[in-house]
Amino acid sequence: MKSFLTLTLCLALSAITAMADSQAFRTIIGDAANIERDAAALSRDLKVKAFDVGRVKSDAEALGKDIASLRSDVEALEGNLSSLSPQQQKDWDLIKTKVQLLTVFYDRKAELLESDPGKNRSMIRAHADGIAKRAKMLQETANRLDK
Repeated sequence: MKSFLTLTLCLALSAITAMADSQAFRTIIGDAANIERDAAALSRDLKVKAFDVGRVKSDAEALGKDIASLRSDVEALEGNLSSLSPQQQKDWDLIKTKVQLLTVFYDRKAELLESDPGKNRSMIRAHADGIAKRAKMLQETANRLDK
């Protein structure tokens, strides 16, 4: 009887840990979806030749906040992960790499936006499109870990 209760407790604790990891992965997926949405809005705003610089900067700020939130969530999850299978560890490493890439793309886009938005419109738009695509790929990778 005692071993049955111990086994039940262990299973319950592992289920709670798995649910916590799953919730964290869903948070990362949500962050990536927000990044994709904001990057697509930024790209859409830059399609117009006479774009509103204030609106573009506002979109860029929202994108920066979403990327910061994603980085924070990934860093928080890093220390709290339970044991991962080798394939899950590869996916986790891929998530961290994609987050770094998103950060690099955002930083470069911010530099271009600060220097001369009108002159760098096509490059800023290309970076926004790249951020949206990578955010979509990040969602797919995080979905694999969530299962």
